[in-house]
Amino acid sequence: MESSILLFFVAVAVLIMLLKSRREPAIARAMLSWIGPRPVVAEALARYQLRWAMYSFGWLCQIAVLFGLLWATGKRFPGVPDQSWFLLFAFALTLGGGIAVLATLGFLCKTIKARLVGPNPVYVAPLPEAGKG
Repeated sequence: MESSILLFFVAVAVLIMLLKSRREPAIARAMLSWIGPRPVVAEALARYQLRWAMYSFGWLCQIAVLFGLLWATGKRFPGVPDQSWFLLFAFALTLGGGIAVLATLGFLCKTIKARLVGPNPVYVAPLPEAGKG
């Protein structure tokens, strides 16, 4: 059992290294692209974490709207809530909403902690690597 788990992780690591070395395929660009707000130079950590909380809250609002539309569809058409596609969407939206709530609360807690307790460092842009133009 342990050997198959190790083999899986080795295969995943090799796949990630291949995708990092060849960024042209769409799957590599999608998998390795940045999602969410980027840090701004001279921005404090607390402000950056607050922007992440707002980003997560935006996702939560979108999921709530979709869940409301799904609920309205179920109320309008009585046979729909028994369909498997309806249950699948309801389950997925419930999971997504839970993750968005936890992310929003987590980033808010990190913001409060950085402001009140610290540390609250300021972002400094990394120096460009040698050989990369």
